[in-house]
Amino acid sequence: DSVMNALFALDVTPGMGIVVVRDTQIVYMKGFGYADIEAKRPFTPQTEFYIASTTKSFTGLATALLDKKGTFKLDAPLHQYLPALKLQAPMDADSITIRSLLTHTHGIGGGPVAIRLAYSGEYKDDAELLRLLEMHTAAKSGRAYSYTNLGYNVATLAMDKVTKKFWKDVLAQEIFTPLGMKNTSAYVSKFKREDLATPYGITLAGWTARPYGKTDANMQSAGGLITTLRDMGTWLEANINNGRLNGRQVLPASAFEEAHKNYVQLATNVRGGKQIGYGLGWEIFTFGNDTVLIHGGGFPGFATSMSFIPSRHIGVAVFANNDWIGGGFVDVAAQEAYRVLTDGMFPAYPMEQIPVLVTRLRGQIKSELEKRAARSQVLPFPLDAYAGTYENPAMGHLRIEVVNGKLEAKFGAAWSPIEVYDATKNQLRIELFGQGEIVNVEMKNGKAASLSFGGNEYRRTD
Repeated sequence: DSVMNALFALDVTPGMGIVVVRDTQIVYMKGFGYADIEAKRPFTPQTEFYIASTTKSFTGLATALLDKKGTFKLDAPLHQYLPALKLQAPMDADSITIRSLLTHTHGIGGGPVAIRLAYSGEYKDDAELLRLLEMHTAAKSGRAYSYTNLGYNVATLAMDKVTKKFWKDVLAQEIFTPLGMKNTSAYVSKFKREDLATPYGITLAGWTARPYGKTDANMQSAGGLITTLRDMGTWLEANINNGRLNGRQVLPASAFEEAHKNYVQLATNVRGGKQIGYGLGWEIFTFGNDTVLIHGGGFPGFATSMSFIPSRHIGVAVFANNDWIGGGFVDVAAQEAYRVLTDGMFPAYPMEQIPVLVTRLRGQIKSELEKRAARSQVLPFPLDAYAGTYENPAMGHLRIEVVNGKLEAKFGAAWSPIEVYDATKNQLRIELFGQGEIVNVEMKNGKAASLSFGGNEYRRTD
């Protein structure tokens, strides 16, 4: 309590929750602050929370379980399950295995599939996604480890084909139901909005609620689960004990062992430790003498840290409903929990530096927000000249609307306020994908004819 209260007192997030598991039981579980400030709804162990990329550990285990059953083989080539898929040269679906997709060593570069699945949710079905996948170019890094969502997206397109079920239902059948995770789902529609943690951003006025940003359509296999602290405690216990829960072997130990193996050799200093590899949905780290399996998750308004130390049989998960400051805070909170649990044997984060770092980060954020606020918001054309629908054949449709005298962008389920970046150049600024992007506007006959950002052009359709 003293550690978590001290951290939360730094006001790095409106609300947070933590669950700690040792051996076969939850030993600490608590919420702090608010799941919703306006409604004064407290953050509790029952608060339903979107965990973003932490989803990968569940998807990874599901594939391992199917592999053990012989249903969906990790070392099978992608072409075996998706024979009609034609990737751009030099990529070859015969040389890309399901395991390489799940360990970020597949070599498929960026493109529309990951954007449509994670943000807009604009697609009809798996067949359309496979057609869009053919637009992806090869990754510049080749087959070297390169962390993205895409490998998980492609792997579950193949899984859907084999199982004749949607991946969301496969996870429920193979994992959530057997483990008794009754408040975990990949369907937003199964939850009441008033029970979900509200995502928050930061403005000069303080914490500001963001639109939820997630629907069933953009809950995807690399980042598409909602759960609670209590259910996350169950998940950690299952991983710590290789599928054993409440004294019973619920899921096969061999599948967990498969998911926890290191398939990529790395040596990257990050998070105060060293990442030495990647399993099936788990980053593998060393901190001092300890090997730790970790995965984080981030999305506008959400941050998650989930990890466990196999040799010590302890695990920690931390949720925060702000990603700007909360994104780093969840890792610090987890590391402090490990320090307490190991009586100081786990490397301590220099706590005296935390207030200094928070103050510095707040100063940087305030400076950035003030700089943006100081820009002229008077555009060279009336706001109605920018409103309309714009389309990119690969990426989909972008809608610009005038709302209460300001411009807003809607990209399927994704939303962003629009600021003027440089009025003299007719440039806008949006944050559809979690980071700011400059939008160049081309005008014709007094109306915006096209918008360009992120290397893509969107042409007006109305």
